[in-house]
Amino acid sequence: MNKKLKIALSVVLCICSLTVAVPTAVYLSRGSINSYELPKGFEEGISKEAFDNKADIRVMSSNLLVHYESWGGEPVKPRAKMYTEVLEKYQPDVVGIQELCDSWYCCLKHNLPDGYKMIYPLSTGAFVRMTAMVYNSNTVDLIKDGTFAYAQGDNPRLRRVVWGVFRVKETGKVFAATSTHFDLLREGREEELTAVIKSQSNELISFVDALSEEYDCPVISVGDFNTMEDTPQTKPVDIPEIYYTLAQKYTDAKFNCDNQVCGELQPWDYPSYDHIFMTSGAKAETFALLSYDWLNGISDHYPIFADINI
Repeated sequence: MNKKLKIALSVVLCICSLTVAVPTAVYLSRGSINSYELPKGFEEGISKEAFDNKADIRVMSSNLLVHYESWGGEPVKPRAKMYTEVLEKYQPDVVGIQELCDSWYCCLKHNLPDGYKMIYPLSTGAFVRMTAMVYNSNTVDLIKDGTFAYAQGDNPRLRRVVWGVFRVKETGKVFAATSTHFDLLREGREEELTAVIKSQSNELISFVDALSEEYDCPVISVGDFNTMEDTPQTKPVDIPEIYYTLAQKYTDAKFNCDNQVCGELQPWDYPSYDHIFMTSGAKAETFALLSYDWLNGISDHYPIFADINI
């Protein structure tokens, strides 16, 4: 090997090493939450309220709220300290995540509890897909996963589906889960965006049905659907007809379970954008809305979960 070739190879290896080392160092630095303390009353509150899952699976949905000021976001690290503790104490098997910005990615990447893994957080390059999924590899095996952006939507990083098919290690039972984040209906663009959200709903329904048929298993579809139940508090901009379409097709765990659990800041049946829908073959034992005072400030959405038999 001649001298010029050796030099060229050395330069290439150096560049490759930097390409790996620099982003890793940045992620480690941006993801460190060791210096942050949990809020006063948090540890006492979560120790009192957290409970074990007695059903086959526990599936959670969390809109984390990005850190962007224009979205009303707050710094991520103190909130990530709380959120990772929520995962540690409640031990969901699968978590659908929305609004996973780069700051949240860095924090979760290096601080998830033992055994938790992320599905499809990164797109081409360094951009973070803002709809994601986390699962507990100690309790479930990942059989198959995937992701796709909706045919219509204002941002493919947000408006997408992330999915996984899982096998419960203890029982061998198989189920699938999807995480999604529909477009938001904005005043002045009602007709245009209603058509977009209906398109996303129809696309999700088609995919969920196909997934259930292919793997012959129940599908748990969670996320921020930006559509609320039709109640006296619901406004036209909350587009309840989309919720009605989904609730007619699937089962809403919140209203079809044996037990409902919630905190003091919001009742379990308060109209919400966040939902857990189930196909046939799944039955919820418990629905939980973590609307506790000690968790206040973690996001503009409270985490929800359902304990489900499959």
